[in-house]
Amino acid sequence: MTESIDFDIAGIVDQLAGVAGIEVKTDEIIAPYTSYQIGGPAAIWAAPASEDGIGEVLAIVDEADIPLFILGLGSNLLVSDKGWPGVILYLGASLSGWRFDGTAATVMAGTRLLDLIRDTVDQGLGGMELMAGIPGSVGGALRMNAGAFGQEIQQTTLKVNGFQLDGSPFKAGRNEIDFGYRRVPQLERVVIASGEFCFEKTAAGILKQRMNDILELRAKKQPLNYPSCGSVFKRPPGYYAGVLIEEAGLKGERIGDAMVSPKHAGFILNTGKASAADVFSLIRKIEDRVWERFGVKLEREVKLIGKFDE
Repeated sequence: MTESIDFDIAGIVDQLAGVAGIEVKTDEIIAPYTSYQIGGPAAIWAAPASEDGIGEVLAIVDEADIPLFILGLGSNLLVSDKGWPGVILYLGASLSGWRFDGTAATVMAGTRLLDLIRDTVDQGLGGMELMAGIPGSVGGALRMNAGAFGQEIQQTTLKVNGFQLDGSPFKAGRNEIDFGYRRVPQLERVVIASGEFCFEKTAAGILKQRMNDILELRAKKQPLNYPSCGSVFKRPPGYYAGVLIEEAGLKGERIGDAMVSPKHAGFILNTGKASAADVFSLIRKIEDRVWERFGVKLEREVKLIGKFDE
C-alpha cells in the first residue's frame, strides 16, 4: 500500500486527465520502471505525451502542493517498498528522440543515453562515446552531470530546456550552469525536457572502437546479470568505493535477496525478490563497516525515493 498523504487523489486525477495526451493512473507499481525492479506503488502516475504537457502537470501539482518525483529510466534509484505518496511524473518513450543539425543535436529528456551515443558514433560525432556504459536517460545524465573515463555530459552541453516546479519555462546555456561532480545545483529543482548538444566531427571507425572498448570493459568488470542501480556510492577522494567495500570483507554479503556483487563490490544486486528494505539495510551495513575499518564516510550515489527508516 502507498504511504498515505492527505490530499484529494480523485480531484487531482480529474485535473491531470484534462492534459492533452496524458496517461494517468493510480496505485501504479513503480518497480517495473526501475533498473532495480524494486519499489511500491505511486499514488498518482502521470505520463505526459509532450513537453508542453510536462509544464501543465507541474502547474497542477504545484497548485495542489503535493509530493512530486520525476522518473526517467529509473537507473540510479531505490524506491521504497511503500512507494511514492504523491505524483510520479514519468518521462518515458513518448518523450524520447533527437534531431541533428550538423554537429549539433536537440535531444528529448526521456531518450536512453546509449541509444543517442550509438547514433552519434554512427554519424562520426564524438564527445559522448566514452559514456556508453552509463545507464539511464539523457535527462538523468544532465541532472547529475554523468560521466566516465574523462568524459562528462557537460562537455558537449550547449543548453538545457525544461520547467521550474511551478510549470514556468526554464532555459539555461552551458555558461549559466555550474556542473559539479555528479551534482548540478541549478537543475535540482528543474524538470528537464530536452538538452542541446554540440559534438566534434571524428572518424566513425575510431569512435566505434572507443565505444566498443568501453562496452566490453563494462561487461567484463560490472555485474550485468542481475538488476542493480549501478554504482551505489560515489568515489571517495583518494579511494575507490568498491575496493574499500571488498577490503572490508563484504563482497558477496547478503541481506535477503540483496547481495554485494562478487564481481564488483560497488554494486548491490537484486538476485531475486529483494525488497527496498533489504537493499537499504545492506547499504547501511556497508557504510558502517567501511567507516569502522577505514574511517572513510561513503557518500551515496543512489537516490532514495519514498520513506526509509534511517
